[in-house]
Formats: sequence, structure tokens, C-alpha cells
Amino acid sequence: MKKKFTIEAEMEERWIDYFMSMLNEMECLGKMGSSSDVSIFADGDGDFQPKFKSDVEWEKVKPVDKNSSHYDAG
Repeated sequence: MKKKFTIEAEMEERWIDYFMSMLNEMECLGKMGSSSDVSIFADGDGDFQPKFKSDVEWEKVKPVDKNSSHYDAG
């Protein structure tokens, strides 16, 4: 079942194009029915320290590999 929800993000302006491009790539892969890794390098000691809020309840899931942050969307 599809569910529409909103995510509010706060981050340094210089990261917006990269972050939105990553989301766009996820959308494009879904439309094409193609499988691929999509990622962004998140350097916490730099200024990429985003904050997110959502209007939906969600449960944190574990990555597919405990030694990475790779999540499998199906």
C-alpha cells in the first residue's frame, strides 16, 4: 500500500543539490525498474549534518550488512 508523507530537512545550502539529486536518482531507478546502489558520502566532521523530521511514524531497520549502511529497498 502506498502512503504519502512529508519529510522536512534542514542542511547547509551547498548540500541541497547533492541530496536532491540522490533522491531524484532513487525516483528514476524506480520508474525504470532498474536496480543500483544510490548513496551520498556523509562526513559528520564536516558541515554535512542534516536534520530530518517526518509526519509519519516509522521503525528503524538494520542495514543488510552489519558492517555498512547499505539498506535494501527491495
